[in-house]
Amino acid sequence: MLNMKPKNVVAAGDKATAQTAQELLWLGGNAFDAAVGAVFTSMVAEPALTSAGGGGHFMACPESGDPVLYDFFVEMPSGKVNSALDFFSVDIDFGSARQEFQIGKGSAGTPGCVAGLLHVQKSLGVLTLKDVLAPAVRAAREGVCLSEMERRFIGILSPILTYSPGGSVLFEPDGHSLQDGDLLVMSEFADFLDTLSREGEGFFYQGEAARIITDWAEDGGLLRLEDLSGYQVLERSPITVDFARHTVLLNPPPAQSGVLVKTTLSQLGELASGGKITLPDLVGALEVGDQARQDKSFGSTTHVSVLDRSGNAASVTTTNGEGCGYFLPHLGFMLNNVLGEDDLNPQGFHRYAAGTRIPSMIAPTVVKKEGRAVLLTGSGGSKRIRSVVVQLIVNYLCQEMGIEEATAAPRVHLDGDTLHVEPGVSEEALAALESRYRICRWNEQSVYFGGAHSVTPTQGAGDSRRGGYCLVF
Repeated sequence: MLNMKPKNVVAAGDKATAQTAQELLWLGGNAFDAAVGAVFTSMVAEPALTSAGGGGHFMACPESGDPVLYDFFVEMPSGKVNSALDFFSVDIDFGSARQEFQIGKGSAGTPGCVAGLLHVQKSLGVLTLKDVLAPAVRAAREGVCLSEMERRFIGILSPILTYSPGGSVLFEPDGHSLQDGDLLVMSEFADFLDTLSREGEGFFYQGEAARIITDWAEDGGLLRLEDLSGYQVLERSPITVDFARHTVLLNPPPAQSGVLVKTTLSQLGELASGGKITLPDLVGALEVGDQARQDKSFGSTTHVSVLDRSGNAASVTTTNGEGCGYFLPHLGFMLNNVLGEDDLNPQGFHRYAAGTRIPSMIAPTVVKKEGRAVLLTGSGGSKRIRSVVVQLIVNYLCQEMGIEEATAAPRVHLDGDTLHVEPGVSEEALAALESRYRICRWNEQSVYFGGAHSVTPTQGAGDSRRGGYCLVF
């Protein structure tokens, strides 16, 4: 694999997202330009999953230079929590289950996506910001034909996405849901991106956009101007674990994901050097350190992996939660509802101190061998992210699967004493586990089991569970 001629490889949650990365690489950009531009396009092509009002983590491994994890996740703002807080629940129907989500102005934490993406591009990219954002501006202004998967996400989250008039105009034009062939046009967001491309981060965190956001939040929200102006992108050293003669680079604390993945892979380490890993081996390792919190949602998160032919590796995951329910006037995007996410607030809502970086389960991951990136992956899926990433790595490094087979292989997820299982998992192997776990057999592969969009130096795979798309060129 290391001796094959490397290519540009992109995997993302939507065709339009991946094509933006391709366009920027053709323009002479590197993996970091491509990934940043792709994420901004994903805010149009995958609007139920990510937003300029959310947060994320970006694992960057330059071909020559040390790897850096850029942390630009959401922070707890400084406004006072009181009885006037606009914070309420909505009921979302997932088909197999219903779940309440907390939204409203009081669910929106300080967003980091814009600061983080622009910081990475300025630090590691080679193109101008105007060039990097141009595909996203064009997509928002001319419109994107949403994929079947994205329309499904929009349908599920419709009570949130269409709660405010701004969302209704976008997602239910003329009072009807978007249909096959309809374009999602985000004119105000196009104007926002165009201004951002010219004025940079200051426009969002100190300028006119900051004023619009804080004016909006003044009545019932917690965001204040000092929260935006004081926001900083944090550069962290990845945590690492040796596994199957490779080095795995993971998201460090305060994110929870990296430690959990490291613990799981460490449990499997001896087995990985001695042969294939069995399902009982895998489930036993997943049980170590498992957090017994309920997790029924699909996780409104998306991932982009880009490995360019020079060896630069970019693995970035972003999220908007499910969104707070309000589209910002004149800016055309929705802020996050991270302060209303059960999984991210285990001690209760609004308990973090002002300025606290909220811990997340996001897990942009890079696997290296002999100093070179050989696998990039990451996933949406909330609490399931850890099990998705572990299984993708195990399938590719230990089970003699190519990246497409490793991605398509049936998955399991352990939630407390219940083992959720996709079709195709060996019944013989499950029989050995039935005395210990309640087996929940799913009828089909599902978005519940994440979306690992992954690349190698010569191949890639977009996860069909989340409408993924891959380009190799």
